[in-house]
Amino acid sequence: MAGDKHELIQLDELPLHIKIHHDRNDSEVPSHWHQSIELSFTIRGQIDHFIIGGVDHQTHPGEILIVNTQIVHSVRSRIHTKDDLMLTLLFPYPLVLQVFPKIDQYFFELGPLSKLSLQQVAQYHHLQDLLTQITDIKLGKESNFKNIELTILSYQVLETLLKYFLKPRKNNSQLSHNLVITGHLRNALDFIQRHYHEPFSLQEIADSCHLARQYLQRIFRENMGCTLGEYIKNYRAQKAYQELTTTTNTFTAVAMNNGFSGVRSLNRAMVNNYGQTSRQIREGSSAPD
Repeated sequence: MAGDKHELIQLDELPLHIKIHHDRNDSEVPSHWHQSIELSFTIRGQIDHFIIGGVDHQTHPGEILIVNTQIVHSVRSRIHTKDDLMLTLLFPYPLVLQVFPKIDQYFFELGPLSKLSLQQVAQYHHLQDLLTQITDIKLGKESNFKNIELTILSYQVLETLLKYFLKPRKNNSQLSHNLVITGHLRNALDFIQRHYHEPFSLQEIADSCHLARQYLQRIFRENMGCTLGEYIKNYRAQKAYQELTTTTNTFTAVAMNNGFSGVRSLNRAMVNNYGQTSRQIREGSSAPD
């Protein structure tokens, strides 16, 4: 026994990420992607725009959406009232790969309900029950068994997805193609996030990605659910909104800091994205005095 070696492994509290959304400020998630498998469950209220791989979904209570690995997605206008409630589960890809080593050859497909088999419809309702239980436990009182209960239920969700909602990829090159497209989009988004406060052209973005401008614009629109120009306007608007609600900078400074030509164009973006002028947003915020 003296020669035995023991490895101490540090584990997180849970093997996956569970997030409850019930804050009105938690209404937008910019376009992004990750390796994890993401599950979204609308319990109360609706999500106006959940864009997955360029497809715009509007959810209703009880609806489940799934985001496969490396698929670009975003959320706009998720929370409307204090009574709205949504759940997000993120299954790390290594975890899914560990329990189902052939996952690279498949993808998940959940709906719509009208296209599911009777067996799948029954399992869809089973998923709704499991996700509701997860939400109730997550929002409930702390207990010594809370994490193990959440873990067991989450594994049951994953088991149901793997057994009843997997479809084979048409060819193994599809995932590789998705990764290539994702790489191009990542480069474009990185450029925008570094330079949004400066003037730049679409051609400059394309040049930084070593792509033809027309090709970049096409794959961006197909995968992001909006044009490249629309994304830039929305991203600048989000950044300006954050500055309006967290600082006392002048409207002119906010406009200049976020790539707008002036207060007029800033106000136009605020009205288009948030339904309020810069002054109305500032007056309704808790920005420091």
